[in-house]
Amino acid sequence: MAESLTTAERVMQKLPLPSDDIGDILRRFYATYGMPTEGPPAGLDVTQILGGDPLPAGEREILLSALNDQVLLRQFSGCRKILEDLATRLTSDELMRELSSVASHSDQEFDQMLSGVLWFSLASSLDQRRDGLPVTPFDEHFEIPFPVKARLTVEGSLVLRLYVALVYMREGVLSNRIAHGARSGNPCCGLVSKLLNSDYVRRIRNALSHGSFSSCVVGIAFRDDNGLVVATPNFLSWLCTWLMVIQLQALSAVSRADSTTS
Repeated sequence: MAESLTTAERVMQKLPLPSDDIGDILRRFYATYGMPTEGPPAGLDVTQILGGDPLPAGEREILLSALNDQVLLRQFSGCRKILEDLATRLTSDELMRELSSVASHSDQEFDQMLSGVLWFSLASSLDQRRDGLPVTPFDEHFEIPFPVKARLTVEGSLVLRLYVALVYMREGVLSNRIAHGARSGNPCCGLVSKLLNSDYVRRIRNALSHGSFSSCVVGIAFRDDNGLVVATPNFLSWLCTWLMVIQLQALSAVSRADSTTS
């Protein structure tokens, strides 16, 4: 009988509280790799909500592997620190001014940059809401359970944005201009170069281009030759936001350079 009591009833009767093993693992993971307000709040008994069903063995293994991976933790912390530094600089036009000073390499730069920005924007638009509910092309044909639809819509948009920004844009106009600006000692270009070449970002790029990735209980699990990278949707969205700002400022810089030389 005692096992069926709620947490509040146990407190009132001074009975020992059941262990919230699932909630504890999730809170620990989000506190380590997530963003503020992401994950279950303290005091919420996730195990009880799930009816005592344990996490699937594979999901638990993914979380514990990431939490115990000190190399991954250092790589993630380094990436987060670069993003925090960039977030301050990218609120101004510093990057655009630095990139505007880089000489054009070809007449096709604007078109190449525009295609990446447009495709990134189209990928972002896939995560749409109507009355708070995700919208998919299949809504009129068959019903997808809300939790599944919401998760796949968010993650699908993130994967496509990351692919455009980290794989498609890896070589070409943006990469050349950032590298040139970094070699010239421009500080914002240097930070962007550090971000794009950081171990954490590189491992996500490698997983997208020639590794694998899959949905998991906390977000997306990326697998490359060096193992597992597990990222939460909010952190990936934060990364994508600044990747978009980088692309937009680079596009503006190319446009400005072309207008001054025409």
